[in-house]
Amino acid sequence: MSDRYARYSYLDVVVDDRIAMITIDRPETRNRCEPEDHTEFSTILRDINADPDVDVAVITANGPDFYIGGGASFLDLYHSPPEAMAIMGEIREIVQSHIECEKPVVCAINGVAKGGGATFALLCDYIILERTALLSDGHIRSALAAGDGGTMVWPLSIGLTVAKKYLLTGDNISAEDAERFGLVTEVVEEGQGRARAIAVGRRLAGGPQTALRKTKVALNQWLRLGQTTSHEYALGMQMLTGIHPDVLVASENAKNGGPGAIGQDV
Repeated sequence: MSDRYARYSYLDVVVDDRIAMITIDRPETRNRCEPEDHTEFSTILRDINADPDVDVAVITANGPDFYIGGGASFLDLYHSPPEAMAIMGEIREIVQSHIECEKPVVCAINGVAKGGGATFALLCDYIILERTALLSDGHIRSALAAGDGGTMVWPLSIGLTVAKKYLLTGDNISAEDAERFGLVTEVVEEGQGRARAIAVGRRLAGGPQTALRKTKVALNQWLRLGQTTSHEYALGMQMLTGIHPDVLVASENAKNGGPGAIGQDV
């Protein structure tokens, strides 16, 4: 492995035949992300974009779930403004690095994908969802405004009206509906996501790289527009709601295994 990726531990990175295989690798916690892990999401695509040995990135997860969220440890950060501001900066950089990465990024989602992990996946260029997987933004269930990029990517993919349904309730979207609405590229059977993502990655790696990258640059201007009109504002709203007393209640509920701030799916 290149020294470029030696500092990563939450993400396992292996480069082979010009494809970077990036695996979220905390299966013992269902890939729950702690604040100290979060930085890796904000730097990985910068490193991929700068790596002369990589043409395509493929993102998968180890274990039964893709990413179950950040949990109470993230909610507690809002008690410390410097720490909260640092996380907001990382969130901004996650979105920015996606927009500015010229190389194609393929993602395979299995199991549960929530919150910032779901947004990270939905910002990818080719999104494969296993049929039994469930996606949700979920911020509202923690009494937070959806600031990780959900207010940007969901409306661009599925339209404002349908996006409001899922972002205002935090409900899961099924694989069937995600494909029907255009939130993901394709749906495959359970257990086939990784193999399909690698196949797509190999096809893209064999294509005309300059043309692929410049086409992606042009397409990502839509994301850049969404970043300007929604994401920067949403970051501020997430920070503002993070200091609201409702978040303290949601944090205690999360620690005790209680329901989300808006209750069950409707």
